[in-house]
Amino acid sequence: MSSIRKTILDVLDSKHPENVKELILLVQEQVESSTEEIQQQIKSLHKQGLVTLEEPTSHQSFFSFIRNKQSLWFWIILVISAFSLFSILFINETQTTLAYIRYSFGFVLVAFLPGYCLTEALFPKNQTLDLIERITFSIGLSFAITALVGLFLSFTPFGLKLSTALPSLGGIVIILAITALVRKYQKQ
Repeated sequence: MSSIRKTILDVLDSKHPENVKELILLVQEQVESSTEEIQQQIKSLHKQGLVTLEEPTSHQSFFSFIRNKQSLWFWIILVISAFSLFSILFINETQTTLAYIRYSFGFVLVAFLPGYCLTEALFPKNQTLDLIERITFSIGLSFAITALVGLFLSFTPFGLKLSTALPSLGGIVIILAITALVRKYQKQ
């Protein structure tokens, strides 16, 4: 394998360039080659199936962005949040088989969703963190956010009850999800 090809694959693996132009510049920093030679090698790697080239996605408006597959995570978060709120409010704890659904969705609402939305807002580009780091941040931040919501509610006249904690946590998840969606739109 030529040094240009190896450098291209190394740069793709380590630096995650946004586009071909950035890839060429990163390769030229490491190898003395012309732009045309690097482009030919990239095309060759693409024909062999070692490199995937995609059309750049630029969205004209925010509304077209939220209908794109890049925003699918946002809609999944909203659906899971709605199921969580619905199951906690309308499934009785005494119904043994349905109670497991309530506990499962409640656990996801408390232990994952707030932190996941905050992680997406803080790190809007997918290349910043890998999957394990995102999951770890999501769980840790979720417990921190949930504890802060509980602490805050305990000092209010409403107190810390299911009827106050559920809308507060659900509202925070939705606000953080919208914030993350806007940040991802701005960073595209």
